[in-house]
Amino acid sequence: MEKFYISRKNYEKMRDDLAALKEIKANLSREIGEAAQQGDLKENAEYAAAKSRQEETLIKIQDLEIKLRNAQITDDLQVDKSEARIGATVTMKDLDAGLDFTYTLVGSMESNPEKGLLSVSSPLAGAVLGKKEGAEFEAVLPKGKKKYKLLKLEYK
Repeated sequence: MEKFYISRKNYEKMRDDLAALKEIKANLSREIGEAAQQGDLKENAEYAAAKSRQEETLIKIQDLEIKLRNAQITDDLQVDKSEARIGATVTMKDLDAGLDFTYTLVGSMESNPEKGLLSVSSPLAGAVLGKKEGAEFEAVLPKGKKKYKLLKLEYK
């Protein structure tokens, strides 16, 4: 898995989720041990259910550990803050429609345009990356080319 970008807040949440999953895993191991002592494992529903939950939990733990190992925390990046980069909050004007809107540029795992979080992998973010406040630029979107102006650039 390649590096991906994530905020410190979401990185900490992932670490907390991992700790909780490891606690669940320990509890499931105890349940499995207790269920195994009840005799025939082939017809032991509690044992089968606990093993199934343990398997799901182990997969989630492994997934989170890989993500945490490959996470690049955006708060720690040294970027030129005179340009739009990951972590920047940008206010842009759609020059065709005359509408202003604001997004924070984030990694793909945190993207949620409805909440103002735009993935740097998206066509619009890709077009604004590296631009300075006041710059006009074109973005090739699914519905065609559009013109924008970067009105405001800030790092919070």
